[in-house]
Amino acid sequence: MEVSLQKRNILIYAVLTMSSLLIFQISVVFFLLAIPLFIIKQRYDFSYLSLAGFFVALVIVIETIIRGSGIEGSNLRQFLIVAELVYPLSIIAGVLGISWIRYRTLYSFMAVNVGFAVLSVPIIFFYAGNEEIVNLLKNQIIYVSDMFKETVTSPDSFESSVLVKELQPDIIIESTMKLVFRNYIFAYFIMLSGSWFIADSIQRRSNHRKQFKLVDFRVPEIIIWPLIITLAVVFLDIFLGMSWLGYIMWNSAFIMVFIYGLHGIGLIKYLLERYKVPGRGRRLIFVFAFVVLLMPGLNLILLLGIPVLGVSELWIKFRKIDNLGDT
Repeated sequence: MEVSLQKRNILIYAVLTMSSLLIFQISVVFFLLAIPLFIIKQRYDFSYLSLAGFFVALVIVIETIIRGSGIEGSNLRQFLIVAELVYPLSIIAGVLGISWIRYRTLYSFMAVNVGFAVLSVPIIFFYAGNEEIVNLLKNQIIYVSDMFKETVTSPDSFESSVLVKELQPDIIIESTMKLVFRNYIFAYFIMLSGSWFIADSIQRRSNHRKQFKLVDFRVPEIIIWPLIITLAVVFLDIFLGMSWLGYIMWNSAFIMVFIYGLHGIGLIKYLLERYKVPGRGRRLIFVFAFVVLLMPGLNLILLLGIPVLGVSELWIKFRKIDNLGDT
């Protein structure tokens, strides 16, 4: 019996490891490769996770180098290979980091994101100073903007003139840079935390344990200070410009707002349960909220209001519970 059980565990371990590699092949959801690794973390000890993570990372590196070997130009080839490897390897390292820290999950995620930010800055500066790569990206943007300009059927119309003005290469480059740099750490946080949530739900269900509920989730009071600091620097960046520090703070602010947004959603669910709102009423509230989210400008009421509601529990104790949950 013990031998058969051991074989079963080895088989499950191998299947989970290979599943991580198979998921990576689906480029749209490559980040979900972390799900099997998180499950390995919960089923086995850290040494098994380290071995699986190393194997998956090694295969991904070899596969990416082979795919990029046909690209002409050593600098371009190196850049594209590095760009393709940054997120997958960082996600694997994030899973290992969270498993190794073994502290409250929220703090572990924040620590891993700080590590990702610190390690990503030198890579960005290195390639930002490479004229060949920068010129290549600029040329691609110019090519795309020229292609869109050619499709404008009525160049004399007001809409066309506005579109042509907005498609200027310098404007596109600046807008793209801001969009990418203000969100890339936040995107990493979402990919890693989303994978953890799915893996945790699967593992809890398989072990017949109580599922994690947002009703039980509350942000520790000390997190309000990072929120205040990041928002203050974001405002300074808007009016004064804070260079690379501004980009880091934008990412941090998005993460803080997202966390307090989860807190706010959990609080709303708690209030609905407390006041015994029937299922039909909850569905109407959900539909109304969904409609509002689809309306530009008006959706800010929810996108900002729900995190503010989460923050408000610092002063208004809606819930009479001291348990902050296991996250």
